[in-house]
Amino acid sequence: MIRAQIVGATGYGGLGIIELLLRHPEIEIVELLAKSDVGKPISEFFPHLRGFCDRQVEDSAPERIGAHCDLVIFATPDRVGMQFAEQVLARGARVVDYSGDFRFESAERYQEYATRHPSVGGKPHLSASLLSENVYGIPELFRERIQGARLVGNPGCFAIAMILSLAPAVKAGLIEPRSIIVDGKTGISGGGKKPSATFHFPDRDGNVTPYRVANHQHAIETKMALGDVGGEPIGLTFVPHLVPISRGILTTGYATLRRDVSAQDVYEIYQEFYAGEPFVRIFPPGVTPGIKSAVGSNLCDVSFAVDRENGRLVVIGAIDNLLKGQAGNALQNVNAMFGFPETLGLERTPLYP
Repeated sequence: MIRAQIVGATGYGGLGIIELLLRHPEIEIVELLAKSDVGKPISEFFPHLRGFCDRQVEDSAPERIGAHCDLVIFATPDRVGMQFAEQVLARGARVVDYSGDFRFESAERYQEYATRHPSVGGKPHLSASLLSENVYGIPELFRERIQGARLVGNPGCFAIAMILSLAPAVKAGLIEPRSIIVDGKTGISGGGKKPSATFHFPDRDGNVTPYRVANHQHAIETKMALGDVGGEPIGLTFVPHLVPISRGILTTGYATLRRDVSAQDVYEIYQEFYAGEPFVRIFPPGVTPGIKSAVGSNLCDVSFAVDRENGRLVVIGAIDNLLKGQAGNALQNVNAMFGFPETLGLERTPLYP
C-alpha cells in the first residue's frame, strides 16, 4: 500500500485528490497538511466528507513534509513545492506538484513562466538542480517519461485542454505551428478557495471577463509541450475568460491549415493518435457537446470543425478543471509513476446536468 501525504489539503486541489484517493485500492492517505484550518477534521471544512474522511488536518511544518510516506502531493501555490522537493526525494518519497514549479526542464524556461505569472513575479527557481530530472505530467503524451519518475509537474488546467486538443494536429503537420490562437473559458473554482472581489457573486453573475490577455503563464508550457510533440517552434496567442460557472474549462483553438483536409480526415488522424487512451474522447464531425460532457470526470473531450473556405482548423477541448485539469490528472500521473493501471481510482462518469 502506497502511503500518501497531501500538502495543501484544505484547498480545492487538496480536496479533489482526497476524494479520489478515498476510492483508490492501492493508496492510503496517511497525513493531511496545511497552513490554515489546522487542528480540526477535514470533514469540518468539507461536510460531504463526514464519515468518509475525518482525518485531522495537521500543520505543514517543514520537518513533517515527506516524513513517513511514499508520495507527497503538493496541492499548493507556486514556490511551495520547490522549497521541499529536495528533502522529500532525499527521504525516498516521490513528488507530484500541482504548481508551475516543476513543469520545465531548465531554469531558463522556468524563468519565462515566472516572469508572466503575477504571483511569482519573476523570482528565480529555488531548486534549479532538480529541473533536469522532473517530468511534465501529461500521460497521453509523455507516458514513458512519467513511468517510474520521482518528480512530476502536473500541467496547468488551461494548458492540458489546449495541449490535448491540438497535439494530434501539430504532430501530423496539419497546421502552421505559429498560427495558433486559443480562446479559453474557465469556471470560478479555477481561482481557488480564497475569496476575492473578482469572484464575488455580484461581479461574476451574468459576466464574462477576459484576463491576462495574450500574457497567461499557461501559454508557456503549452508552447513547450506542443513544440516537443511536433518538433517545431510553436506560436500561440491565448486569451482566457472567466465565466459564471463553478467548474469546467473550454478551449477553442484556431489554426491555419497547411493542406486541404476534410473533417473525416481530421477525425481519423485524431482517432488514431488517441487510440487506446481511456481519458480522451474524440467526437465525430458536427458533435460539440461542451463542458457538461466532461465535468465530474477525468475526461478530455475533443471536438473540431474544418473551415475550408478560410483554410482553418477549429479544435475544441473540454475538461473539468479540478479533475483532468488538476487532481484527476495528478492521480493518473501517480498511477503511472507507481506502475498501477492509469484508470485506477478514476473510473468516474461525467455528472449531468
